[in-house]
Amino acid sequence: MKKFVGGSCFVANEVIDTVIAQAAAKVEGVSQVRGYDAKNGRLRAHYDKQIQTETQDGHLTTVLVLSVSRDAVVKDVVYQAQVAIKEEVESMFGLNCDRVDVVVI
Repeated sequence: MKKFVGGSCFVANEVIDTVIAQAAAKVEGVSQVRGYDAKNGRLRAHYDKQIQTETQDGHLTTVLVLSVSRDAVVKDVVYQAQVAIKEEVESMFGLNCDRVDVVVI
């Protein structure tokens, strides 16, 4: 993350969670990210029961709930979602994405 001179930057967890949901929703085989309205590109009310993200000292961990298409290989879709989330979080926010836990329903 670039250092600011004479200022700071705070990114709300809701913004980070939106990026996480968008990254997961783009993965082929993901049929739904719970707490995220893909049609409108927004988090739903009470999304924080479905996407739980913590940041501390430049490190991030997240847990999200998603559904996988019937014809998809679950372990492959989950892995691709984890990689997509990690790459997006690290490139956009400069955070170290230490853990992405996925609950498939």
